[in-house]
Amino acid sequence: MFWQQKPENVPIAEEPVVDREASTRERLHELKQQLAALDAKMLAFKTTYKVRSDRFGRLLGIECQGITGFPEVEREWRILLKKRDSLITQWHSALHEWSAAKQLTKEVLA
Repeated sequence: MFWQQKPENVPIAEEPVVDREASTRERLHELKQQLAALDAKMLAFKTTYKVRSDRFGRLLGIECQGITGFPEVEREWRILLKKRDSLITQWHSALHEWSAAKQLTKEVLA
């Protein structure tokens, strides 16, 4: 076959139909569950060490054994905050994707 000739009877691979709205909603649900689990973990941590923080997550006070325990508790708290911030960013992105997919579905059906 020459490069100028078109191939005959070449099967076209059909792509599976993906419901973007449903898949993004599912992702949103998974992230929400992860956030709920992390919130429970943070609450348990706050209860254990009697952590007091402001609305930005800055530590105002903790109760731990000895003065040397403060840096370790602070480090663990910062790790939890970083995980929470990451999950919230992912959830926010997934929320926008779901909204866009929902709008696209609405436009296609109209």
